[in-house]
Amino acid sequence: MLEVLREGARIFSRNIDVRMHGLKRYKGDDEQICRKIIDGCYNKEKEFFMASAGNYRSFYSRDFGWCIEGLLNLGYKAEVDNTLRYVMGIYAEKKDITVAINDKGKAFNFPNVYSPDSVAYLYRSLRISKSRKLIIKYSRFLNEQLITFESEVLDKKGMVKDRRYSGMRDHVKTRSSCYDMIMACMLCDEVDRINKFMGKGYIMNVLKKYGLKKNLLKYYWNGRYFMDGLHDSYCSGHSNTYPYYLDVISDKKMLKRSIRSIIEHGLDKPFPLTYGYSKNTKFIWQEIFVNGWEKDTSWAMLGLAYIDILSRIDKTSARRHLKKYKDNISRSKCFIEVYSDNDYYRSLFFASDDSMLWASMYLDLKKRLKP
Repeated sequence: MLEVLREGARIFSRNIDVRMHGLKRYKGDDEQICRKIIDGCYNKEKEFFMASAGNYRSFYSRDFGWCIEGLLNLGYKAEVDNTLRYVMGIYAEKKDITVAINDKGKAFNFPNVYSPDSVAYLYRSLRISKSRKLIIKYSRFLNEQLITFESEVLDKKGMVKDRRYSGMRDHVKTRSSCYDMIMACMLCDEVDRINKFMGKGYIMNVLKKYGLKKNLLKYYWNGRYFMDGLHDSYCSGHSNTYPYYLDVISDKKMLKRSIRSIIEHGLDKPFPLTYGYSKNTKFIWQEIFVNGWEKDTSWAMLGLAYIDILSRIDKTSARRHLKKYKDNISRSKCFIEVYSDNDYYRSLFFASDDSMLWASMYLDLKKRLKP
């Protein structure tokens, strides 16, 4: 709790600075701006990538998991290796994989509950980076954490337990969510992929016996889109982006239906992508400090993941949406975390970040979508 309070105090302090001086501006075009932001997100003293150089000056497992592929494609191999070396040592000592590790080396969760996606994204990062030495060094820890995940997240039928977890949409009280089920499926896949280059059974995949993807399709897919959860059946942006973005689901017909539903529900407006919500969606009490933060706002990391999956069936529309991000970067001279309409989100207590590591996702996607 102390670490969360410290994070909150820093974020509030930055909010005051933004009110007085505005967002941090970088010189150059969109690519030069993003490169400067990525470089600024690397903590040279401790040698790890922070989620941002503004509000979130900590390692966040999920953010790093989103960015690692782009970082490697952009030439940050040494920095990626240093980051994983740094965080694996801390996680192994703590005997737990958490949402974040701050610049003091303290690991913490927000909210203070188990975080399935932080676990899944760490395994994904180890797989993408092919960190053989780290996997060998921490093999016992990785096997133990997989057993912990099984115990904490899954019931006997291979369904996400009816309880609340910490996830990417951390201000929403969600139980039995589709997103958490996707994370379980991804983790199972990532363990199999690790074993392909490490050797069969190097990590005991205790999740394979459950038929997780069958359960994902049976209980969350309604024929048109993935429902947000077992208790809230609306179409949410993240539930219909990440199954495809993380290669959990490869069916092109399902992808087209999810994208059609996202568009029909207006989640790609004014530009991608919003989470969406219903009258039943419940938020944590801290939401009073950032009213509407995870409702109708557009989130950059979610938007870029959506543009990625959209490009698999409609490159023209994907490039059109990506140009909106280019225009926003060029206009604001920074990389904004979350937008309210066409401006950066802010409240009395909070100002959107301007220097997110997600800039690596943008540069990588722009490179891949060049005509």
